[in-house]
Amino acid sequence: MTTDTVRRPRSTHQAHPTRAVPLGRRFLFADRRRAALTVLGVAASLLLVLLLDGIFAGAVDRVTYYIRTSPADVFVAQSGVRTMHMSASVLPADTPDRVADVPGVAWAAPIAFASGTVAGPRGRELSYLIGYDTGTGRGGPARLVDGRAPGAGEAVMDEQASDRLGVGVGDLLTAMGASLRVVELSTGGSSITNTTVFVDLAEFGRIRGDRVSYVLAGLDTGVDPSAGAHRIGATVGGVTVQTRQQFADSEARVVRDMSADLLRLMSTIGLVIALAVIALGLMSATLNRLRDFAVLKALGGRTPHLAGVVTFQVVLTVVLASVVASAAALAVAWLVLLVEPSVEISVTASAVTQTTARALVVGVLGGLWPLRRIAVLDAASAFRRSR
Repeated sequence: MTTDTVRRPRSTHQAHPTRAVPLGRRFLFADRRRAALTVLGVAASLLLVLLLDGIFAGAVDRVTYYIRTSPADVFVAQSGVRTMHMSASVLPADTPDRVADVPGVAWAAPIAFASGTVAGPRGRELSYLIGYDTGTGRGGPARLVDGRAPGAGEAVMDEQASDRLGVGVGDLLTAMGASLRVVELSTGGSSITNTTVFVDLAEFGRIRGDRVSYVLAGLDTGVDPSAGAHRIGATVGGVTVQTRQQFADSEARVVRDMSADLLRLMSTIGLVIALAVIALGLMSATLNRLRDFAVLKALGGRTPHLAGVVTFQVVLTVVLASVVASAAALAVAWLVLLVEPSVEISVTASAVTQTTARALVVGVLGGLWPLRRIAVLDAASAFRRSR
């Protein structure tokens, strides 16, 4: 006899085979309104956790967007510098040529990097200023709206920052004290904390002085990025070399560390609320069926089997709620992106799996807790009229 079924006894006059009664499903959906409310209550709790996780994951994705979409396989920085966020890296002017001469390197492109503010008619916000070789396009924005690279006295800014600051193509903006004309818009370079402005390397030198902050390197086909990074570090010396994935991970780690306390507080509060709602909701679902379980025990049902029925109900409820919560989280993420493109909510499969697993553990414990009363219940009491 399975945990979700009970066998009907076979009559001597019955020619049909024994049929299984799906107790778990019948108990759950006997009152469909109550079942729907239970599933929706659990789904709302899961949605809270998914959105909290998704907001932070989306912020990290935006901060690391430039690195993740770069054509470079390897990033070279000043010794000891492993990030762009909250970092300052200065390399010798001949570093790009030395990197390009390393066997296995297909190309090397310098970029200049500084952080400051950018201003327009509607306000001011934090910004990264990146100077790159507009001839090759390497180190520039991942995608230009119309494909126009900046020249002298010109800049490319992110389209989301353009809307917020009231600066369009052809307008002037102030980037770190310098007046630049916007000639093109890029995408994906803005987050809830900052944006990105791209200029030509020569223009960056006029604004902040000539420098090489990082070197982006592309490897020959078939060269492993880790092996290539190790070879560049050993050959050039005095630099920090990371693969694109390592560099993005380092950047994400800094963002997480900066917001660790706030994130931990928000996640803990959200998780505690969600798990409490799930436990209470599924405990109530079992309590509402306690007399039915008592009848089953009076008819010969064993407590382990009844526990299996409850567990099946919990699993089914949480799985259905997880599907509803995931769909709702994706819908909310889509709507938020339409209203405020700089705010990204990233709902990942791993977050859904982790949240669902936690809900299952707490839900099973909450659902099984009332069965303690069944274990010591007098079977005859199941047939007494409740008052």
